[in-house]
Amino acid sequence: MERFYEDSSSLFVRAYDVFYCQPSPPIVGDVEFYRELAKEAASPVLELACGTGRIAVPLAEQGIEITGVEISEGMLELARRKREALPEVARRRVDLIAGDMCGLELNRQFGLVFVAFRSFQHLLTAELQRKALAIIRRHLARGGRLVLHLFDPRLDLLIEGAADLPRLQGLDPSTQCTYSGEVAQTSFDHVAQVRRDLWQYTVRSQAGQVVEQATREMALRWTYRWELHYLLTLSGFLVEAEYSDFAGSPPAYGKELIVVARISE
Repeated sequence: MERFYEDSSSLFVRAYDVFYCQPSPPIVGDVEFYRELAKEAASPVLELACGTGRIAVPLAEQGIEITGVEISEGMLELARRKREALPEVARRRVDLIAGDMCGLELNRQFGLVFVAFRSFQHLLTAELQRKALAIIRRHLARGGRLVLHLFDPRLDLLIEGAADLPRLQGLDPSTQCTYSGEVAQTSFDHVAQVRRDLWQYTVRSQAGQVVEQATREMALRWTYRWELHYLLTLSGFLVEAEYSDFAGSPPAYGKELIVVARISE
């Protein structure tokens, strides 16, 4: 199956920043959240599945040394363009590497490792999740922290015919074209805990005419809160804190699932 985010010319890669780097993004406060933890770490930071550099680039601008790892060459190309646009002193702080979080060896350790915006859920089996956590543990310095951001599964969205399907929309400031995304079809593997959404992305001109359209499937594995706790424990981590948003609210059903963990002694 073709990856959802592939080459930089694909509609799906180009749409990412239009949807998620807008004045009112779907997820609020995550950049500031990771920035504060990075400052507390007082050492280099590792972001796995860094995408287009939505988080890594602003952190580098704010004085944080960060390494971003991304499996999609298309996403990584956009991140590198953003890095090149930075002042030289900030550009030197961000290192961007092509790699897979399930097979990574950087031969260094970090004071903070994080997997933002539900990217951990692209690992579709518990085996892959444990493999990634073992790699993260090797790359985490003594006393360092791991942050995972998932969603807390809403049971009403995990059945056939769920009415509340996600929609995305944004304006490309360079072209003034409107981008939209909607789920055309959803299927579930409840044994594997995998949801597959067939997304249709559309680009419309200022006059409202459709100028481009494409469909592609995205698969995500849902993980329950206590399942994640046990997974982290089995992988040698101790949960330190958990939140339902990036403002520090306590865990809540159906909201974000943000877990901060340390290596267990």
